[in-house]
Parts: sequence; C-alpha cells; structure tokens
Amino acid sequence: MNRAKNVLHLVEYLYLGGIERLLEQLALHTGDQTRLHFFTYETQTLGGIGKAIQDAGFPVFTYKKTAGRDWNLVKELIKVIKEHKIDVVHTHDFGPTEYAVLLKMRFPRLRLIHTQHTMHHFIVKPQYRYFFQFASYFYHEIICVSEFVKNSIIENCPLTKRSVLRVIPNGVDTTKFLPTPEVSPVQKSLRMVSVARISHEKNLAYLFNTCRLLKEAGIPFTFDHAGTSKTPEPKEKLEAYVREHGLESQVTMHGFKDDAGEILAKGDIFLSSSIREGHPVAVLEAMATEKLCFCSNIAPHSETSHGVLDLYDLQDEKALFNKLVHLHHEQTSLTELKKKAREVVIQYYSLEKMVQSYVDTYQ
Repeated sequence: MNRAKNVLHLVEYLYLGGIERLLEQLALHTGDQTRLHFFTYETQTLGGIGKAIQDAGFPVFTYKKTAGRDWNLVKELIKVIKEHKIDVVHTHDFGPTEYAVLLKMRFPRLRLIHTQHTMHHFIVKPQYRYFFQFASYFYHEIICVSEFVKNSIIENCPLTKRSVLRVIPNGVDTTKFLPTPEVSPVQKSLRMVSVARISHEKNLAYLFNTCRLLKEAGIPFTFDHAGTSKTPEPKEKLEAYVREHGLESQVTMHGFKDDAGEILAKGDIFLSSSIREGHPVAVLEAMATEKLCFCSNIAPHSETSHGVLDLYDLQDEKALFNKLVHLHHEQTSLTELKKKAREVVIQYYSLEKMVQSYVDTYQ
C-alpha cells in the first residue's frame, strides 16, 4: 500500500474564491490518504477560507512576495519542503508555476501537479504563454477544471505537453448542499441570490442593473448577495448604486460568508453574470440545492448546464430582466427542472469523484 503523500498546495491568494473553495474541500475530505500543507505568498493575514483551513488543523504558511522574482520566497519554499518532507507540489493558476519549476530543479524527486482554474489572467501576455508551455514539461499532470479550460490551453499554448493535460471538474458536497423549501411561490415574488467575488470577471453590475429594472417595472423581488472584494472600492461602488436607486429594502449585500448554503437558502433563483469562468463552483452548489439557475451564456456555463441552466446574453441589458419577468408571470411548475439540476450534480460533479481523482494524481 502506498504511504500517504505530503502535498504542498502553492497559491497566490488564500481568502475567498473558486481556488480556495477547492482547497477547502480537499482539506476536509481527503482523510488520511494525503497530508496537506498550504503556502500562500500574497496573503499575510489569513481570513475567510484560509483561516478555516488553518483552524481545521492544517499547516498554512503565509508570505508577502516582493515585486518581480523573489529569491527569498524560493528559500522559504525550500525550507518548507525540507522540514515537512514534501513529495508533491500542487500549484494553482499561472503565478506559482515559475516557483514550482525552480523547486523541481532543486528537488528532482518532486512530483509537480498543476490545476488551471481560469484562463484570462495569463493568456493576454505572450511571455506568460511561452513560460506555461515550457513549464508543462516539468509537470506530471496539468489538470483543467473544464473542457473549456483544456481547449483554451491547447488553442493559446499549442506547444504545451499534451500528454499531461486532463480534466477534473470541480465537485460539490451534496450532503452539505441540500434542497431548501420555497418560502413563497416564485410567481408571487422573485427571491434571487448570488454567491460571487466582487470583481470585474463576475460582472455583478449587470445583476444590480437588473434589480433596478425590476423595481422600475413594479415586479416584487429580493436579492441577496454573498461575496466581497479584495479592495474596498468595488464593493463600495455597488453599495452606492443600491442607495442611488432606492434598492435598500430589496437588495442585501452580506459580504463574506463561511457557509454559502446560508445565502442559497434565502432564495429560489440563483443568478450568475460572469464574463469569464473556469468551472463555476457557486453554480454547481446552487444546482445541488435545486435552485432555478439563470446564468450568462459563456462556454463554462454551457458546458455545465446539461440542459438545466437558463442562459442569457450579457450583450443585451434586458436579457435577464425579460426572463425574470416571464418567470414572474408564468404558472408552469418548475419542480422537475429543479430536481434535474441536483441530479446533474450528483451524476457529473460529485465531491467524492473529484477528491479521489486528485488523490490518485498524488500517488
């Protein structure tokens, strides 16, 4: 029997987002098959999911990287690898790959695993694309969270070592994310929720604009949002929009929440207006809780849909608004569609399948 491997997850940020949600799931569910360690080099003070991982008893190392290549960071990583007898370095998104390659040169025995969650951060710069292709020959596996991400790598980084590419979709704990009863019929009042980081990619201004349109049309609704921004400005801008358009009684911004299920339970309808995604964890969680999901028509949402997501065109300011108005007036039962959403998650995106796939890569 293979001994448990010591795995070091190397990330830039460890606070709130899709990467952090994946890391939390791996930390809580891999059991004694691996011994997980976490190193973040852009987060000095732990909060959110990073603190939750630390509180669960896992070693979490923090560091603040200086501009450019930071050789002191390399020294710190070498120290951790030696002291904790690390067998596997698992990097997430583009940033950490440079340091993983340097570590591989120092410790040839290391097994390098990489998960690419999104594409938009590095494909815009040629030097990043060139390095990613070079780095792929040092990695045992490069895991893509969706076929969209894999195809994007092949298209934008054609010299990447193809044999190391594989897809492991994000997974959801369906024992934690359970269906919640409707407090009121969706036809009488639209009870809408979203869980997303406040950032350009999540495009939350579109959802807040939709709320304004609903108010102006006299459609009764509530909208609860969970998530915050890395800096105060984006959140403050949305709060100002709410005040400017008199939406205080209908729109609630809850900030960071440890339990996404707490927010999902407040609504019957889940909204996502993302411009870009890798594989949308929040959407999967909403599907598991049997929400009606209205999502922007982007490739990762389409790939995840399996016929249960209602997709709309972000180029049309009123596309989501029109769908919600139609939902408000229609009387057709949507129970079967909501149940099917959970069945899709159980069949294709189970937490158990995802965790075991990662454990297998470590061995």
